[in-house]
Amino acid sequence: MKPTTARRPTFTLALFALLVLAALSTVACIPGKGDGSSATPIPETKIVDAPIEGIDILTRESFPPGYTAHITSGLPSGCARFHSARVTSRSGNTIDIEVKNTVPADRNTACTAIYGYVDTNLDLGTSFTSGQTYTVKVNDKTATFAAQ
Repeated sequence: MKPTTARRPTFTLALFALLVLAALSTVACIPGKGDGSSATPIPETKIVDAPIEGIDILTRESFPPGYTAHITSGLPSGCARFHSARVTSRSGNTIDIEVKNTVPADRNTACTAIYGYVDTNLDLGTSFTSGQTYTVKVNDKTATFAAQ
């Protein structure tokens, strides 16, 4: 009786190649325009304020001390995507920050009810007067800190 172990690797390799070809032919049959686009259109989106879950002001060890706003924002559904976070203005002792998400423009778009979170760090700089209190406004939430 001849050993069958010599044929087994060839059979396994042939089976693997067949599975790869089947997978590739399935992908090639997905409908589209042939330009890489999918058959399912991507819904239009709009930019909205992100819900703010938390604001922490971190003091960096530098001279003069630097400050960073650590912001936790929400993604209220599986369709929501983080868009941007930026300092929009500084007037006196008030710093304004906006955090934005994108969501489907059509309110009737079906989305999963999964709430997610995004952590963002924004540099606030080093130009603060020691002993003064500063207010950081992020969308509809505020936090204060005393400069060192």
